[in-house]
Parts: sequence; C-alpha cells; structure tokens
Amino acid sequence: MKTDDPKYDAAEDFAAPIEPTTSEQVTLVMEDLRAMVKAEMRYHRSRLDYSRHVLSWSFRYGAIAIFAFGGASIALVLGLVLTLSPLIGPLEATLLVTISFVIIGLIFGTMARKWMRKVYFPEIQKNVDDLI
Repeated sequence: MKTDDPKYDAAEDFAAPIEPTTSEQVTLVMEDLRAMVKAEMRYHRSRLDYSRHVLSWSFRYGAIAIFAFGGASIALVLGLVLTLSPLIGPLEATLLVTISFVIIGLIFGTMARKWMRKVYFPEIQKNVDDLI
C-alpha cells in the first residue's frame, strides 16, 4: 500500500519479526512456569497466614466463651443445689442435681456422637479401601 504520506511508507520498510527458536521458547515457558509457581506459593502462603490469624483470634474468643459458659454452669449447679436444699435436704439436692447433669451429658454426648458419624470424607474412605 503506497500512499503520499511518508509516515505510512516507513511502516512497510520494517522487517518481519524474527521467531524465537525452540530452545528460546522452552526457556520462556520455563520462566513463565517458574513465575507462576512462585506466585502460587506466595498466594497460598498469604492464605495460610490469614487463616492462622483468624484461627488464633477465634481460639482466643472461644476460650473466653468456654470460660464464661463454665462459670455460668457452675453458678447454675450451685444455685440449683442451694434452692433445693431447704426442700429435700443438702445431700439429696446435691445427688439429684449431679445425676440430672450426668444424664443430660450422656444424652447430648450420644447425640453428638451420632452427628459425628455422619461426617464422611469420600477421599479418605477411598484411600482406606484401596489399602485393604
């Protein structure tokens, strides 16, 4: 395409770009692969750091909550014993509250065990079956 404008004529004078050789292409691919692996490692490291930060604060808040619920349950048991003592006597009130909480613990522990049996990891089960 020839035009009167010298700017467009100069564009036709450029030589075609030289294609890189096979070894240069492999080198470029390997450099790209190295960069991708480093980026993936940085990404997963940052996700791990974030998860560790979240889990540490969750653990702290959970520990405080467990401490608070433990104190509340002690107060509940003590209150029940003190409330029932004048009605049925201190020994009977202590035994009644203790046995009641043991029964409640057994019931909810059994329920928790049934729910935990519903946890299923197909990958783990598949690997265990392959080993047998």
